[in-house]
Amino acid sequence: MTADLSTDEERRRFLRYTRTRSWPMLGRFPVSDDLHDALLAQMLAGAPETVRSLLDSLRAQTRATAARMLTDERYRHAVATLPFRAGDRIVAVGDSITADRLGWFDLLAASVELAGAPQAGLVNLSVSGNTTADALERFDLLEAAQPTRVLLMLGTNDARAHGRTRHHRMVTPPETERNVRALIDLITHDLHAPVTVITPPAVDQDRIDAFFTGAPLHWRADAVAEVAAAVRKAAPDAIDLHESLDVRGGHDLLEDDGVHPTPAGQRIILTHVVDQLRSAPE
Repeated sequence: MTADLSTDEERRRFLRYTRTRSWPMLGRFPVSDDLHDALLAQMLAGAPETVRSLLDSLRAQTRATAARMLTDERYRHAVATLPFRAGDRIVAVGDSITADRLGWFDLLAASVELAGAPQAGLVNLSVSGNTTADALERFDLLEAAQPTRVLLMLGTNDARAHGRTRHHRMVTPPETERNVRALIDLITHDLHAPVTVITPPAVDQDRIDAFFTGAPLHWRADAVAEVAAAVRKAAPDAIDLHESLDVRGGHDLLEDDGVHPTPAGQRIILTHVVDQLRSAPE
């Protein structure tokens, strides 16, 4: 699908999910910040100054949302008692749901900073469109980040299907299970870091069918459910967003595409993750 990026709001949405610093090639062969801005500007047929302004507005929105969340005493206490220590490096590995600059992980980073919690470093290595196989392929970049804890949320794109009449899935459920097991094994044994696995959230079939009409890619709610089950099989102690994030009944937790959480949905994801992290064994 070709995106219409003719307005600042559409460009802003594009930038929400596009993190060139996490792209494998640019991770292995880093370029300057100015070149990242120039690359994004080329994609948007705009100026680097416009890109920087839009990125600043996304960061400001995330920080303001985190500040509002911290006015809730329960949430503020939960963030303050997370098992993060000064000098820790908390690294997120995921797809566009986690890459979202208004999403749960960036909100977590802003909350930790604003709450005055021990200043762990929070690094978002998520890449839009990634499958569990993609994350396995770029394990070298996760290793280079030197995490002391990894938060792993993948699977939505494993269920993504391509084709107009045949709908071939990117990754089968047995492959998802195998990839998640492999990632857990590599993180815990090669990196000696604890890993928190998070299932993909549920999707809204009606919105997907409307949004992707005529497109050569698609999602099925039952396929995402199969992936979530495979993740749970590989990691029985996973945070189960698929079951806990209720996208039915008119709750406005998903964007119009039926796949990506809205900012409200992202806030709910964050509260689930924070609660589980607090109760997880060291």
